[in-house]
Amino acid sequence: MSASTSLFQVYLRLRPPIQASSKDRTDPWLIVEPPASAETGEEVANSETMRHPTHITLQPPNESRKRAIERFGFTKIFREDAGQLEVFEEIQVVENVKNVLQTGRDGLIATLGVTGSGKSHTILGSKSQRGLTQMSLDLLFQSIGHNLRCPTHPNRMTDAGLLSSLQMSDPSEAHIQSATAFLDSIYSDGDRARQSRAQTPMSRAQTPMMVRTDSGELPASFPSSPLYSCTGPNADDNVIVRDYGVLHHSARFNEPKKKELWRPPAKLPFWRRLTPKKQTAKLVVQETPSNHSRKMPLPRPSGLPQIPNVSSFAVDPNPDTDYVVMVSMYEVYNDRIFDLLSSPAAGANATTTRQAAALQKGLTRRPLLFKNTELSPDRKVVAGLRKIVCGSYEEAMMVLETGLTERRVAGTGSNSVSSRSHGFFCIEVKRNTHGRNNGRYGPENWKGSTISIVDLAGSERARSAKTTGSTLAEAGKINESLMYLGQCLQVQSDCQHDGSKPIVPFRQCKLTELLFSNSFPSSSNPSATTRAAQKAVMIVTADPQGDFNATSQILRYSALAREVTVPRVPSVTSQMGVKYPNLNNGRSSPQDQYYYAQELEQATNEVMRLSEECDTLAVRLAQEEIKRTEAELKLQLVEERAMDQEAQIREECWTEMEEHIAQEKERWRAAWEEERLRGEKYVDGKLDILSRSPTKTRAR
Repeated sequence: MSASTSLFQVYLRLRPPIQASSKDRTDPWLIVEPPASAETGEEVANSETMRHPTHITLQPPNESRKRAIERFGFTKIFREDAGQLEVFEEIQVVENVKNVLQTGRDGLIATLGVTGSGKSHTILGSKSQRGLTQMSLDLLFQSIGHNLRCPTHPNRMTDAGLLSSLQMSDPSEAHIQSATAFLDSIYSDGDRARQSRAQTPMSRAQTPMMVRTDSGELPASFPSSPLYSCTGPNADDNVIVRDYGVLHHSARFNEPKKKELWRPPAKLPFWRRLTPKKQTAKLVVQETPSNHSRKMPLPRPSGLPQIPNVSSFAVDPNPDTDYVVMVSMYEVYNDRIFDLLSSPAAGANATTTRQAAALQKGLTRRPLLFKNTELSPDRKVVAGLRKIVCGSYEEAMMVLETGLTERRVAGTGSNSVSSRSHGFFCIEVKRNTHGRNNGRYGPENWKGSTISIVDLAGSERARSAKTTGSTLAEAGKINESLMYLGQCLQVQSDCQHDGSKPIVPFRQCKLTELLFSNSFPSSSNPSATTRAAQKAVMIVTADPQGDFNATSQILRYSALAREVTVPRVPSVTSQMGVKYPNLNNGRSSPQDQYYYAQELEQATNEVMRLSEECDTLAVRLAQEEIKRTEAELKLQLVEERAMDQEAQIREECWTEMEEHIAQEKERWRAAWEEERLRGEKYVDGKLDILSRSPTKTRAR
């Protein structure tokens, strides 16, 4: 199987060393080999090829138990000094955007590596540099240009019936919404909208072991510069407010005068409806100070990093085609799919403890299904997602920021902000070749393709990460899914050498099914699909100064080629002449020394086996404790609901009894009034008779 037909193009990116640990640096165990000719074995003189070697060698350190030197091959290897723009260019993101806009071929970009090896930096960037997600979105919107259609936008052609047409043509049964309406529903109603999102005990806003908490930025969300006010001394006079990205965090904000402000369709301006309200008495869960950052407005698009600049890359769209860009985000947490853009249940009752609030959030979040639908019988899709139609790059950034605040994270001994789920950021581009200049937006005219950018959670070991309880159980699920992913990649590597067609066991977990399902036709109806397989790219990140065992395990099942070059097997002759000061008898023979070495190796293997069993039992114990805690919290929730229902029933009974008493009073009052009238009538009759009696007597 050639590189062009392989399921994944696998790249390796090395993380730069940390300056603080440079003085304690040990001998390098990861060696990048210069490119060599396959025929002569000599180094290639081409400077372009020299920039990107394809093979590395792992030299086990002295304290390692490994006995062999391994050599791994990749599509390309990015050294420590490789920048974000270089990675963006070499993994052919421009080709992915071109396929989406012109041919309709899906694309996939994923990062894989040990925790803390630079996966999120590659995908999301940093405070000063953009990641692959931001650069891909920028290139996509720049390439589409004026051919982009959206429901509401001041500077673009809009269509009121666009959302209904997209809803009818969407095969995933998604809830499609415009970015204006989505952002307005999330951030427009003061604390009411934000409190529902702030009660996420395991979201990025409440990550323990944070390095900095004094910043107004959402921790571990899309990196951005600190907030600033346009009225400050360093304000930029050329800042033009364009969209929802301008969220005012000061009451002294002065509106710019160079351009009319784009306001969402509402009676009041957007920032005036962000005035904090007093917390209601029903909210029982006490929020920690870390939640206050969740209630701050989002940063300005002008404050987000603008480099690397991708304006030099261009993809020519079809001038007779209309395009619509829809963004969706979801995560795979504990082998279940959850939407990151869907709001929590509005009718959820407040609970008395933080653990109960966390469980309540987990119970109210409905997992989504990965299944075939009526409009997609030959290919599985994530059904029920919320998809946001974005009309600009800034709107897409705001949607990305909103979704990242809902992703599950936790602090561990290896990483202060460690992702506990696999994050998926999907950019779906809808194409309509019949709607240009004639207003034909029928559901049958839309054709879509998707670029999926995946930030996989890092594999970690319980000893180094120091995880316990629920975090340990999450790590077990993460390592299990990554193990299945490694098996699939290993099958690809083996079939590449044999030249056979791979039969990848990708249905073992949700992660591998999401990553590999679009690479094959449907097994139930292979002739029904004519779409090309997705163009998939896997970026493996490695830290040359990190843990050797964890990194070697990742490289072992992700590399396209692997070979053992120098086996280091201990022999009797190699032990001759070696002094062992720990031996009591200086006359021990080489055979005894060899036997001692064998026994030591066997004992070491037994210790490792027992350690692995202990780790497995610890994970099982943590899972059982979590199940017990969940059962107790569920019981507590049921009791609280029963008390609420009892109070509600008592209230209804009291109201009903009051109504019955009022009816009885009214009935008795009417009867009393009728009896009074009847008595008065009787008395009047008697008086009338009495008044006529003397008159008759006198007449006689």
